[in-house]
Amino acid sequence: MGSSKKNQTCYMCSNPATSKEHVPPACLFPEEKDIKTSIFRNNLITVPSCDLHNSKKSKDDEFLMGCLAGIVGNNVIGFFHNMTKVRRALERKGNDYIHTLMKDPQTKTMQNEKGHVFPVLVGRPDLERLRSCFEHISCGLFFHKFRKIFTGTCHIIMDFITYENPEAEKYKLLCRKRFEMEPNKPKTEGSNPEIFSYEFIEPDEFGLIAMRLTFYEGANVFIAFQGEDSKEPKNLITELISSGVKTIVNFKDGSEFEFN
Repeated sequence: MGSSKKNQTCYMCSNPATSKEHVPPACLFPEEKDIKTSIFRNNLITVPSCDLHNSKKSKDDEFLMGCLAGIVGNNVIGFFHNMTKVRRALERKGNDYIHTLMKDPQTKTMQNEKGHVFPVLVGRPDLERLRSCFEHISCGLFFHKFRKIFTGTCHIIMDFITYENPEAEKYKLLCRKRFEMEPNKPKTEGSNPEIFSYEFIEPDEFGLIAMRLTFYEGANVFIAFQGEDSKEPKNLITELISSGVKTIVNFKDGSEFEFN
């Protein structure tokens, strides 16, 4: 892959590459000034990018950082990142920053297993913007692994979101179980697993590829790559659920998911 930058194309489109884009965004990885070490920025993944899919999406990167770093259940590194870099963004932008992260924000308190009470911000996140962020990350990782642009549809389910739609919430649990029961355990990749790691499941007989993204060891996102060249019936289960057909999915451990 020794081509020069001028011969490279963007990981998302066919436009000429003008720079390198970090996937996921570099702002998710703590800086040395905050955490007193640079070990969490080892071998960050980059892909060739055009201006539209790099510098012009910097606000989306900061939005994603604010949404992910403070999720309850993340590790201590996510907590420190939330208390340093995210807090600086909040102090700099005030309530405007909060309202870019979520609608109807409210401060509530939670209690951990040790009985410690701490404040949390609760609200309705911008799901479409989050999906767009994760789509860019997914396509970047696809390009990094397969050295080609993904053409098709990315189906995205966020495990850290509680969906208002009960069918969507149930489908989220189905995706979680699907990865738990995968017979051929995928390789966990990423040089900074405390910040970010990912796992690809090899294409099935229909050409579908699945992936799980994990941020701060607590926030998971499930991706299904449905390529333009994937075979019929493509994602039959998803099509049946979406069309309202009663669908039951069984796993070898006896768990069952019923839709519609």
